[in-house]
Amino acid sequence: MITISESAQTHFGKLLSQQETGTHIRVFVINPGTSKAECGVSYCPPDAVEPQDLILNFKGFDAVVDQESVPFLEEA
Repeated sequence: MITISESAQTHFGKLLSQQETGTHIRVFVINPGTSKAECGVSYCPPDAVEPQDLILNFKGFDAVVDQESVPFLEEA
């Protein structure tokens, strides 16, 4: 669904190694479907993962995407 380069995966892995065990990266879209749409990335602690979230596995970490953002991140 989304591509994260090898160097970005390494970078995220290093950042997450300094966070609580089980913390993920959350990828989201603010104002989806509008001219003011923006993509964001934040930490996602284990207790913030929702059952309907899409979880994408990468080398050393998972990326979590909320269902509202999914269609706007296709092939990103």
